[in-house]
Amino acid sequence: MTSSSENNTDNSSASHDETPDANPSQLGRILREEWRLLFGLSVALVVQAGVSMIQPWPLKIIFDHVILDKPAPETYVNLLSPYWDVISENLLIIMIAALIGVALMNGVGLYIQNITLTKLSQKVVQKLRVRLFAHVLELPIAHFYKMAPGEVIERITTDTDDTQKLVEGVSVLACRSFPTFIGITAIMFWVDWQLALITLGIAPVLVWGTYFFGIRIKRVTRQKRRHESEVTSMTEVAAKTHKWIKLLGLEEDEIERMEEKSRRSRDAAVEAGSWQGYYTSMTNVVLAAGSAVLLLFGVQSIQAGRITPGALLVFMSYLRSLYKPIREFTKYFIKMTKAMACNERIEAIMAITPCDLGVCETPEADPLPTFKKKIVFDQVSFGYEPGNDIIRDISFSIEKGQKIGLVGDSGSGKSTLLNLIPRFFDVAGGSLKIDDRDLRSFTLESIKKQVVMVPQEAVLFHTSVFENIAVGRPEEAPTEVEIRQAAEKANAHDFILELPDGYETVLEAGDTQLSGGQAKRILIARAFLRDAGIVLLDEPTSGLDPASESLVMEAFDRLSEQKTLIVSSHRLPIVLNADLIIVLRDGRIIERGTHEELLEKNGVYAGFWQEQMGM
Repeated sequence: MTSSSENNTDNSSASHDETPDANPSQLGRILREEWRLLFGLSVALVVQAGVSMIQPWPLKIIFDHVILDKPAPETYVNLLSPYWDVISENLLIIMIAALIGVALMNGVGLYIQNITLTKLSQKVVQKLRVRLFAHVLELPIAHFYKMAPGEVIERITTDTDDTQKLVEGVSVLACRSFPTFIGITAIMFWVDWQLALITLGIAPVLVWGTYFFGIRIKRVTRQKRRHESEVTSMTEVAAKTHKWIKLLGLEEDEIERMEEKSRRSRDAAVEAGSWQGYYTSMTNVVLAAGSAVLLLFGVQSIQAGRITPGALLVFMSYLRSLYKPIREFTKYFIKMTKAMACNERIEAIMAITPCDLGVCETPEADPLPTFKKKIVFDQVSFGYEPGNDIIRDISFSIEKGQKIGLVGDSGSGKSTLLNLIPRFFDVAGGSLKIDDRDLRSFTLESIKKQVVMVPQEAVLFHTSVFENIAVGRPEEAPTEVEIRQAAEKANAHDFILELPDGYETVLEAGDTQLSGGQAKRILIARAFLRDAGIVLLDEPTSGLDPASESLVMEAFDRLSEQKTLIVSSHRLPIVLNADLIIVLRDGRIIERGTHEELLEKNGVYAGFWQEQMGM
């Protein structure tokens, strides 16, 4: 048993090492793929930054050289000497045209920004959502034992949508806000270095505020997301169990639980809003105080003759433009802080590998050859949590073509044993072999093709009856004739024809058009279509009336012809003719044999039989 566990560890390690690109951010990869849109957005934002820098200069020239009639600097006159007479005579018209041109440039840049940003953001959300969804489906079933479905839904829907705020924030800050801030600061130093220093004096206060409030907003946002996931999970469970909640009179209890979880989400949201409010208020007060101080010293500079009135006009315009990137930084920092928390939740799932969940496929894995001999459980142990085994030291073999029955109390490990064969989980101790080779040495895809399972719950998809049967063989599209043949063998064809649109009838989640027995027979038709050599049945007649049970069992008998069949059932008549019946209790085999042999032992199985037969 020890060596097997070591083998499993080595396999996990090998597979983990071979996993490509386990660390790079999914968001970063998608942005590299959409580099054209990202480039177009960057150009549009840079144009807007440039417009912010040149926008006040036509006004300065009009104010100084048209209204106040101040002489133009010699540098400009000498540089434009061949055209200066024409320019000076039409200076007002030229500058007005320049103002209109600047406004047009800004408008075009803003239009391109809106178009490219929308396209880029939506493509990022769509690609990230699809990749996260695909990754979740590729993970072993163990993942859903560790994370509630509601939390998974929250990450695939809400969290992926929030990442667009991160894309928008990084783009705007990197390509417009920072270039605008740096460019305007440089020009302000050129115009008057003393006023520029006063302007930059408030920056440390804003940086401190951003850090102080940002870490608190991020922490509370994570808590809010966690509570929202709990609300989503509870809503999903309540929708699925609505009938039982009403039957047991649990409405008040469930409402109280929802109130508690909603209250926690509300409190976290209120706290996040409070911190955001403090941050915004602090920023506005600091910026207003900075504006007042700059205006005071600006007027004194004019009186001292260091700058012209037109230069002050430029400076005040720059002052407003300079505060815009600061405001944008505070605005997008909060949004980006929330978005980064969402992106971290996404990356946390994307970083999970099958090896982390104990189901690894090694690079050396081979396709499973056609099943020929036997399946062997050799001292198999397994638990959903480390150190807490559900089944222990299970050993038995199944010859090809045999019918094996697994019986026992609820929670004895019957379904768990079935789940090990298609590798929904891997054994924690011992070994599970097919044809003398460890099951872990075969590829997962090849195992799926040779194993078909009819679960206890009738799992139907939101699509037509035809497609619900066709998914039994996804690698090759079945013909209409094959679908009908599978349905006939499953005793499903007749009732399907009675549905409103026959095989084209679309089934909804929780569809009431089908009885439990009818839904089960569609699953059996799906299994017929797959035509796998190993058939697993988990509580095949659970919840069925005698008439439905008879039709279902007739279909199962056809399905198991010339197949290796393993049936888990608490109904002993289902396994009456099995070649071997295994009796489980507390995860261990306590009895084994044929029906007659077990009755002769007069043990646990015989007690079950007498109880069910009313003896």
